[in-house]
Amino acid sequence: MSPGLTRRLAENFSWPLILATLGLMACGLINLYSATSTPTGEMSHNFLKQVIFAAIGLVGLGIFFVFDYRNLKSLVWPLFILSIILLVAVKFFGVKAGGAQRWLPFGPFRFQPSELAKIALILLLAQVLAKKEHPTGLDFKDLLWPLPLILGPFFLILKQPDLGTALHLILSVAPIFFLAKLRLRVIITLVSLVAAMSAWIFFLGGQQFLLDRGLIKPYQLDRVRYYFTPKAKPTDEGWQIIQAENAIGGGQILGQGFQEGTQQKYGFLPARETDFAFAALAEEWGFVGASVIIFLFFCLFWAALNIVKRGSESFGAYLAIGLTSLIFWQMAINIAMVVGLFPVVGIPLPFISYGGSALFASLLAVAIIANIGLNRYVFQDEAIKQNPQVWAKGVTAPKEPATEPIRRLAPPNPDEPEPYPDHRLPRRQVWLKYLRKPERPFFE
Repeated sequence: MSPGLTRRLAENFSWPLILATLGLMACGLINLYSATSTPTGEMSHNFLKQVIFAAIGLVGLGIFFVFDYRNLKSLVWPLFILSIILLVAVKFFGVKAGGAQRWLPFGPFRFQPSELAKIALILLLAQVLAKKEHPTGLDFKDLLWPLPLILGPFFLILKQPDLGTALHLILSVAPIFFLAKLRLRVIITLVSLVAAMSAWIFFLGGQQFLLDRGLIKPYQLDRVRYYFTPKAKPTDEGWQIIQAENAIGGGQILGQGFQEGTQQKYGFLPARETDFAFAALAEEWGFVGASVIIFLFFCLFWAALNIVKRGSESFGAYLAIGLTSLIFWQMAINIAMVVGLFPVVGIPLPFISYGGSALFASLLAVAIIANIGLNRYVFQDEAIKQNPQVWAKGVTAPKEPATEPIRRLAPPNPDEPEPYPDHRLPRRQVWLKYLRKPERPFFE
């Protein structure tokens, strides 16, 4: 890569996305140290493991910037098949913890294949839907192939059992279909099916049907019941909700201070380093600290959606919106669960909760999103020679107003000649920009 091209790509680097990610990781490590360290300040084993996971993830994040995300197109099917194999392997070789079998052992570490499955499915759907684009939107026949791809990992994760992750999988891929423009009749049909299924489950006896066939577990149903009446069993299913609310309320405005949270230090707050890490953070840092976390997430999503909006081709836009949705719903469900707006599910808070698999998946998602923004344009070293049709004698480009201001990506190096034209060249059929009206941006 030439120095001039490096400078031009560097300007497309999304600093808000990366800085927000690093800020969330730093807050997560501080919170984990406080929640798990001994009274003498000795670091816990989980904290040291999380530091190792974070270091490995950051190295991978930097390495991924060297490659073009379009190279992932050749890996989508192998990754998806590998994720399915690993989900099946969990059934036979998985490690049980907390009544669920979701992890595969790898020496001193454990890996959760469902985290890989979510990213693999988003990659595959982005490629499949990019080939099915239609000006009037996707119809029912266009969904016959993508829907089975979703249901496969959905039911494998549901049988672990992990209802929260299975639902998170559906929510993560849904925006990809809306960005691909579903037809109105398809949207109405899908909304009607969801409404009918919800009515069947909650009012027409569908709960017992699902219980009899093992699709949901009794404790999962109890979590939904005691979400509405947590004080009905204050020492059982309602305990987590009550203690989380006490921890958040005890933090007030400025919090109780670093390592001073009484709910977590005295063992009242369950899963303080994983599912309820946000409650532990709010207890020690108060409303101000919780607001900082939410603001960092806002910056991350704003930067990611800006990359989606500026996407120059459908595969990158679908991939970016899917990965952004993956992090968003994980954050939204976890925080809503902790503050009592959603039933308790096993969904960690990205970059904050303890867990190597979840941290690695979140960093990989951010790396791909940043890479999409970084490689949104491909430049040519010898534009004139590579596009002789444009410069042939007698061919003139029509003069039409530009849809947006055109600017150079970086100032030219005074020590070398400027080999690039003043405009940006698209990846395919670069000469068409001169011969016809520019196409609409992919996302408006």
